[in-house]
Amino acid sequence: MSRRTPLRTPLLAALCLALPSLALANPCGTEERGKIVLKGYEIGQTAIPQAEIERLTRFAETAATRFELCVSASVDPTGSDAANKRVSDARAAAVVKFLTDRGADPDTIKISNVEKSQITLFGLLPDDRDSERTVYVSHN
Repeated sequence: MSRRTPLRTPLLAALCLALPSLALANPCGTEERGKIVLKGYEIGQTAIPQAEIERLTRFAETAATRFELCVSASVDPTGSDAANKRVSDARAAAVVKFLTDRGADPDTIKISNVEKSQITLFGLLPDDRDSERTVYVSHN
């Protein structure tokens, strides 16, 4: 009969919780060599948060030289599925427009929406909900 050590069980539990996050590492199915995570979206907000504009601008400076870009928008689970999809789509569209306005080829951009909370500990903590309202932009 095998005995589990006290350390092994929490490590296994942590790994199980991390698996959904690992699945999101490449939501568009492309190789990922660089990534930026845009945070600070308020509930229902679709415009890029002002605090993230400078970071996204620096990212966009090289976007025109990339063969594949991936934009993945995420929402928290508090709204209806239809409302969450509209918000997620609008967040992704705002980032795509930002990138294309700065020279990225729209044909190189894939969009993958994360409609359900898969990023945090099931959205149980208030801070989790804030971190679920994000947009991930990655490149090859």
